[in-house]
Amino acid sequence: MAHGGPAGRRRIRRVPVPRARRGARRRRRRGNQPPRAHDLGTPEGIEAVAECVRELLEQYPQYRLRVLVNNAAKLLSPSFAETEFADFDRYFAVNARAPFFLAQRLVQVMPEGGSIVNVSSASAHFSSPGDIVYAMSKAAVESLTKNMAEAVAAQGIRVNAVIPGFTDNGHPGFGKPAVLEYMSSFSVLGGVSQPETVAAAVAFLASDAAARTTGALLDVTGGSILGARGSRSHSVKDLLVPDAGQAPG
Repeated sequence: MAHGGPAGRRRIRRVPVPRARRGARRRRRRGNQPPRAHDLGTPEGIEAVAECVRELLEQYPQYRLRVLVNNAAKLLSPSFAETEFADFDRYFAVNARAPFFLAQRLVQVMPEGGSIVNVSSASAHFSSPGDIVYAMSKAAVESLTKNMAEAVAAQGIRVNAVIPGFTDNGHPGFGKPAVLEYMSSFSVLGGVSQPETVAAAVAFLASDAAARTTGALLDVTGGSILGARGSRSHSVKDLLVPDAGQAPG
């Protein structure tokens, strides 16, 4: 970096490499890589993710793929009356097809003792006509979990799912009293979940503490799927209008 010195002379001060950059180099040496973005709604995106994983495992043979978490999802689908063919296909492509084929590809490079954790939703357990395709896609994820658990058991790989309820993901809707009250009314414990709660459930199912658990659905909805809730007169989409952007989880 140049600075003005005496008599107008310029002197050069050597600037150290930023600490973050040094840390990035160390992470690369250890095999850690920056996030990569691919469209899981397309077969090409799924294949790209699987190929990326295989390449990293070849480049860093000291590592193993021990855990796959299928968490990506498309939220807040159209209602029953509003859904078009393209909507239906897109939600199922991201929410159900992607977990299926990512798991199919990646169990081939998973060692014995590996774990797959799918993320479902409380929406799969009660009627959600205003969010019907999303709810259907998450029901498919739970069916996938049980069926895949048997399919890969001989390889020593476990498959389970976490069922979150409404989870505060930072969407502005969680700051609106009417929206928060509506979402809280689903849970017999009241309130909404925090991401750390869901993450802890995923971590448990991925860990050796759940070594004898496969084909299971771990409910972290706060009792939202107990069937104790009365009728509802709104949907989250109705309460968020005219908000746009990221949907609440």
